[in-house]
Amino acid sequence: MRHGIDGPVEIRDRHGRPLDHEEPADGTVRIRLGKGESALITAEGDHPDLTVRPVTANAPAPRWGLPA
Repeated sequence: MRHGIDGPVEIRDRHGRPLDHEEPADGTVRIRLGKGESALITAEGDHPDLTVRPVTANAPAPRWGLPA
């Protein structure tokens, strides 16, 4: 995958454990994933908050998928 992140990256599974990977070229990683598995690619040392929660709209808009 070409990630576009400047500098070293960390690749973790959904539990935060490091995943084995290859870096065949600068800005490219190769990760072997099984069916249903996922990977999180971040800049080295970056630990984003991955909590799923409602967000405030930045402009008035009807709720998606519901009648206005």
